[in-house]
Amino acid sequence: MKISFFFISLLLMYSCSQEKKQKIENVNEEKTHRSSNELIHNSLFSKQLNRSWNVMIYLPPHYYTDSLKHFDVLYLLHGHGGNETSWMGSVEIKSMIDNLILSDSIKDFIIVMPDGGNSWFVDGFEKMESAIIKDLLPNIYKNFRINQNFESTSIGGMSAGGYGSLRFVLKYPDLFQNAVLMSPASYFPLPDKTSYARSDVASFKDENGDFSSKKWTQYNYLNYWKSFDKSTKFPHHIYLSVGTTDGFTGIIKSVNEYLPIELNKRKGKLSYEIQNYIGGHEMNVWKQALKRALLKIYKK
Repeated sequence: MKISFFFISLLLMYSCSQEKKQKIENVNEEKTHRSSNELIHNSLFSKQLNRSWNVMIYLPPHYYTDSLKHFDVLYLLHGHGGNETSWMGSVEIKSMIDNLILSDSIKDFIIVMPDGGNSWFVDGFEKMESAIIKDLLPNIYKNFRINQNFESTSIGGMSAGGYGSLRFVLKYPDLFQNAVLMSPASYFPLPDKTSYARSDVASFKDENGDFSSKKWTQYNYLNYWKSFDKSTKFPHHIYLSVGTTDGFTGIIKSVNEYLPIELNKRKGKLSYEIQNYIGGHEMNVWKQALKRALLKIYKK
């Protein structure tokens, strides 16, 4: 009687283990075939910065379902006081991008978001500009399935990130076809008196720690139109936007007045559009601007 009970117990244990194993296999199989995005929070060693550097990467819903497919890439830069999590830290932004892809409104693409600190993405206090060009881009191309060509590469950003994105597309026009400039802090001739560019950016300060108009002018985007004009890659597409009640009035003027002057001189090599959204210097404005640009850049 005891022996029978023993064998019955063994059979029950075996049956349960097989059922549990089957459930685990089913879960793994479901995960393999499921379309879902992934956020990778990573760090790499930057030779240009001589330190570890944080980067967030958005992989689209179908990245793992087709191991041979390569994807376009958008380098997305944050604003002053932000970091690599600023964009995807907004649930609305991440959900908006997921929904656009899963609804087949746009094709899958990869987003790379580096931590630029308060560098405004220039080579100054740190070599952030060089780090992006010489360290980040090669690292991303090496480790992810990226279409490595001009037509597949875009850059964009909000506020200080928009300032950086404008400089990148003008200074390195052979690398980036599209630029999404959301409330770009590309003031001309000088930043608003309330701008952080004057008070909180080491690269724009003189040896006494005061804002330097000379240094601001040194980094100004106007210096890079010659580089842009020499490019043999075209057309470029520029997406400009700003909030109608943006508290930094210099940004409104740059977007609607100063930048169009230079852009209009180059209509043969680029196209551009300007959108003014109801709102201030805020994520709600940038969400609308980003969505509009994505629908055009990544349309199927």
